[in-house]
Amino acid sequence: MGSHTTIIMDFFYGVVALLAFVVLILTALTAWMYVQQSRIMQAISALTAAISAPPPAFFESAKEFPIEEHYEPAETVKEEVVDDRVSVHEEDDHEDEESEEHEQEQEHEDDLGGKTVAQLREMLTTKGIPYNKSDKKPILLNLLKVAS
Repeated sequence: MGSHTTIIMDFFYGVVALLAFVVLILTALTAWMYVQQSRIMQAISALTAAISAPPPAFFESAKEFPIEEHYEPAETVKEEVVDDRVSVHEEDDHEDEESEEHEQEQEHEDDLGGKTVAQLREMLTTKGIPYNKSDKKPILLNLLKVAS
């Protein structure tokens, strides 16, 4: 009977050794997958940075050709438009009201044209109108015109 127990014990030792080997293999596979996952995440991160960043030539070209903006004063840009069309309707007081409103708008635009960019930004902020910090004076003027 002694040899029978040694055969069973040898069998259990074999099963334990086999299970230990399987655990070792699974641990090695898990570590390998973790390393591969880290490499993939690094590659995706580098790819995202490469796609989202502008090309280096963009910065170099911006340095070579500085943007110069030339704005003419508002008085020289505005040309008076004469409406020489003949009306098919009878003239009434409504046209006089429209011309008065148009004159008031022109005076308002002239007032805005004399303001600085900082004053225009302050006006936009007080009215609650969103604007970009890099917006130039004509854009800020258009925002104020649209808002009023």
